[in-house]
Amino acid sequence: MKTLRRELVEALDAQGYGAADLKRCVYVIRMKGDFVIAYPLRRSPVLYIGRGSALGRLSSHLRRWLHEIDGFGKDVRIEIRVCRTRRKNVTDMFKYVEADLIDWFAEKYGIIPFFNSRRETAYAGCVDYTDTDAAQMKAALGVGKGKRPLWAIAPAPANKNYDVFHRGWNA
Repeated sequence: MKTLRRELVEALDAQGYGAADLKRCVYVIRMKGDFVIAYPLRRSPVLYIGRGSALGRLSSHLRRWLHEIDGFGKDVRIEIRVCRTRRKNVTDMFKYVEADLIDWFAEKYGIIPFFNSRRETAYAGCVDYTDTDAAQMKAALGVGKGKRPLWAIAPAPANKNYDVFHRGWNA
């Protein structure tokens, strides 16, 4: 966790931000490299979409489930994309962005991200985005241009995360 915290703070510093900028943000935890998740409709590297104080939440994820990613294979790595959400007079913008990202994900992939436990229906669809903002946000959900993962994986019934993966199907 110390390494993760240091790397996040260094990345923020390089972009002219401080740790305080991670208080009301949205983050996407993704697999990086040759592996993606085989969701029902398409493949995506996204494991989780979250919001809040990123450093504290990531620490919690690391203790609860993120350490299990090592069991996916020796070449599986993760990346974390952080979005500082700001809109004048909208203090809960980060809640709306997270909810919309989860909704967009479920619509495109047929299910919510692997480690998300629920949809954020109270905040979804309440904000209008510019086409550019929506495109940039949705880019965090897919594989990415020019990337060609070699494997798409999903948990089998013997895996303890099998039920976690299969909750949140798009109805």
